[in-house]
Amino acid sequence: MSTRKPKAIVQDALRLYWGIMIVMFIALFLRLAWLQLVQTEIYRTKAVSNTMRWVPIEASRGEIVDRNGQVLVTNRPVFNVTLNYPGLKDQDIDQVITDLVEILADPEITFESIKTLLKRQNRLYEPVLVKRDVSMEVVTIIEESRRDLPGVSVEVHPQRAYPYDSLAGHLLGYVHSIKEELDDPAFKDYSINDLVGKTGLEKFYESYLRGQKGYRQVEVTSLNQPVREIRKISPVPGHKLVLTLDLELQQVLEESFDQVLGEVQKRYPKAQAGGAVVLDVKTAQVLAMASRPGLDPDDFNGRSLSQDQADYYFRITPPALGNRVIQGSYVPGSIFKPITGMAGLHSGQVSLEETVRCTGQYWHPPYIKCWAVHGQTDFYKGMARSCNVYFQEIARRAGIRLIGQIGREFGLGARTGIDLPFESVGILPDLEWQAKEFAKRRQRVNQDFDQKVEVLEKEYQALLAKAENKTRLERELASRLRVLEAQRQNEINFQTTWHDFDTYNTAIGQGYNQFTIMQMANYVATLANRGVRHQPYLVEKIVDAEGNLVEKFHSEIIQTTTVSREVLEEVITGMTLTTAPGGTAYSLFWNFPEDIKVAAKTGTAQPGRVGYVKNKDFDGLFIAFAPADDPQIAFAGVIEHGNSGSGSAGLMAKAVFEAYFGLN
Repeated sequence: MSTRKPKAIVQDALRLYWGIMIVMFIALFLRLAWLQLVQTEIYRTKAVSNTMRWVPIEASRGEIVDRNGQVLVTNRPVFNVTLNYPGLKDQDIDQVITDLVEILADPEITFESIKTLLKRQNRLYEPVLVKRDVSMEVVTIIEESRRDLPGVSVEVHPQRAYPYDSLAGHLLGYVHSIKEELDDPAFKDYSINDLVGKTGLEKFYESYLRGQKGYRQVEVTSLNQPVREIRKISPVPGHKLVLTLDLELQQVLEESFDQVLGEVQKRYPKAQAGGAVVLDVKTAQVLAMASRPGLDPDDFNGRSLSQDQADYYFRITPPALGNRVIQGSYVPGSIFKPITGMAGLHSGQVSLEETVRCTGQYWHPPYIKCWAVHGQTDFYKGMARSCNVYFQEIARRAGIRLIGQIGREFGLGARTGIDLPFESVGILPDLEWQAKEFAKRRQRVNQDFDQKVEVLEKEYQALLAKAENKTRLERELASRLRVLEAQRQNEINFQTTWHDFDTYNTAIGQGYNQFTIMQMANYVATLANRGVRHQPYLVEKIVDAEGNLVEKFHSEIIQTTTVSREVLEEVITGMTLTTAPGGTAYSLFWNFPEDIKVAAKTGTAQPGRVGYVKNKDFDGLFIAFAPADDPQIAFAGVIEHGNSGSGSAGLMAKAVFEAYFGLN
């Protein structure tokens, strides 16, 4: 039994109580000190973020102007509807989305589509852009319904505008909502709301054009509605592209293109597509470029295509989306003959005066026909009259190796390096191409015959399983396998051998030859420049919003050909005879003044594409430069199903040359 007095027990209890209280007060004091001294800034930030929002300010994309400062692409302010959902309950968000869909009344914008946008948004502080370029009526409805639409805002953003509508649409390109690019590390600084260049210059120079976003820090209500602006970081506009393009010449090219297509279609209804380009001979600057069917960048300007527009660009033949000048590959036809002519003269196996007798058909298999009977034909006559027989004989003497070498020196069958995306490479069937192509053919033949052998062996395995006398079947199988192997070798030998008739076809621009219109233009510009090949380009310089120079581009020499100046001059003389009396292009330039002689070559090609009828459907091609003795500009053009160069693409060249030299 304890002997302690009650008073002592009470005193001990009080000491314990006060000890506990003191410890608790010390802990509370330390916690308050920690919060005040250490974590003040953290909690202040959290408190502010509950009432503050960072709202991005879109930067204006850089303008695009022609060589004389004429604006081709600019920006205009539009109203965009956005939704900022953090802080809203799920049921509130669903109701807001439902109401917003009803107000916008756009079949492309549904409850599900907005939900998908919200899920894809990886920057919770940024509003989700729901619809671009809404009408003032929609803006008014949203503003009047602000209390019922928490998180919904109407913001003014810059959007692309095109003072000349669809003019130069393919080369300018278009912008559209970013999608698959978000998976590319190069686009890590972009958000789901951004527009990005998809084609043309807009894509190629995206990093210069886009600018840098700004931000506004705004105080918002509990309904996510802005109350006041706290601070602002201004956006930085994108850089301006100053092009080599000449607006007036571009207008002439496109107007003549449409007129020519209209006229040609009266005789050849399939003539609905093609392309043309004009280069400065001495620099390879692009002065004008057009592709048909045309492209209107405003159709894609941050909005979805209508059904008719989608059909026009993607489904109807010929589709309009691609730029045929750099993406289409065309059988060149007779515009290739100057290459063959250079090879012949360069080889020393052909003289200018020697004649070849044209009876309307070459005398070596496969006896390729000429378009007329030209009789005794020398070099100049062969060029002026575009004689197939003459150039086949030249090719037989010069050989495909030299023809391919010279074609490559003039840039055929290789990308030009122009500052546009999606440029095709084309085909020049030189030795390098043959090696790659023959390897592919050998592989295809082996795969085909391996399948045949497999089928045959399975067939005999089934027969042998049931047969009593297997010897006869085994001998029969071995015999059939030997036949297949012989067929395989014959097919490989044929498919992987360059035949004489391949050379004859190549010589007149048929066979495997396929070039882009840009390659054709650079080839004729190189010829005009007496063998000096430049890299074509579209942007002369880039300047910032204040006009300060960011980057300047200059003409770059890619190669000087091995063809002598004397041979080049003779070929050019032959091309000037094409526009003289008796030449295939005389009807186009007969009234041009003597000091503006045009050197040209017409072409009629059977491409063998899907939908073409053999010996009936032909493309019309034309290359030219002027003046012949001191060239300034070069032209190349193709009209699909145009039938003849002088009757189709040549008419565009005439209009362009008349405008450029002031002959109208």
